[in-house]
Amino acid sequence: MIDTLRFDNAPPPRTERAADLSAVLYREYALLARNRVYLILGLTPMLVYLLLVNTSLSNLVTVVDYQGVQVRFAVFLLPMTLAMSVVSAAGTSSMALFQEELSGVATQLWSYPLRRSRFLLGKVIAGVSLVLVQSLLGLGVAVLIFDFPFDLEGWLGLLTALTLAALAFNGLYLAVAITITDFQAFMVLSNVSIPVLVFSAPSLYTIDSMPTVLQWVSAINPLTYAINGMRDASLFGFSAAWGNLLVLTVMAVIGYTVGGRGLLNRARNI
Repeated sequence: MIDTLRFDNAPPPRTERAADLSAVLYREYALLARNRVYLILGLTPMLVYLLLVNTSLSNLVTVVDYQGVQVRFAVFLLPMTLAMSVVSAAGTSSMALFQEELSGVATQLWSYPLRRSRFLLGKVIAGVSLVLVQSLLGLGVAVLIFDFPFDLEGWLGLLTALTLAALAFNGLYLAVAITITDFQAFMVLSNVSIPVLVFSAPSLYTIDSMPTVLQWVSAINPLTYAINGMRDASLFGFSAAWGNLLVLTVMAVIGYTVGGRGLLNRARNI
């Protein structure tokens, strides 16, 4: 009698779309939240500037002439603080890529029948939500300390510009993390980029008061459009900020296009 060769093991069944995406999101949030060191490093610069620098400079400089309007300096500095939070959180979110590869999680992840679209969507949602939550935390602290004269359109414009900035810089840092394969090099670049981007943009001062060279640098500095977008939208409404918001939208599209393609190419080589 000839025995029949049988295999009892079978590949895991293909999951439903909702379960597929929820599993990716759970994994992304767990990966980002468990590393508390990166979260603390991301929050610290924003809180230091908000609690120390903003309050000190507001006592030193009371008002700023911004586009013909007298603006209290604490109100003028708010977009800078939020932009710093966005850049810091975007760098923290992109570091998760290196955590995946160093721990071997990326190899395990792509060993399962995971849809690439779900993986990319999970990365985007988790990364952007981390940036937004951290920035909204800073905004909440600022509201408790300072009195902001924004109307309803101003608050909506500020939140819209903040969301677009989160999308743009999360995509930008994702593209950079895909391009740079050395974890230490990316970590150094991420930490150094925060003060360079912040202080070469019209954060503590108007563009007109900047030296000519810094004015040229600020024109190609992506953080300039985030700061000006939040500042103009909150003070003057959407009509004054649409140009900066458009630039942030284009940045987000380019960043996620480059980062998404690079991420899928890296997955194919695992």
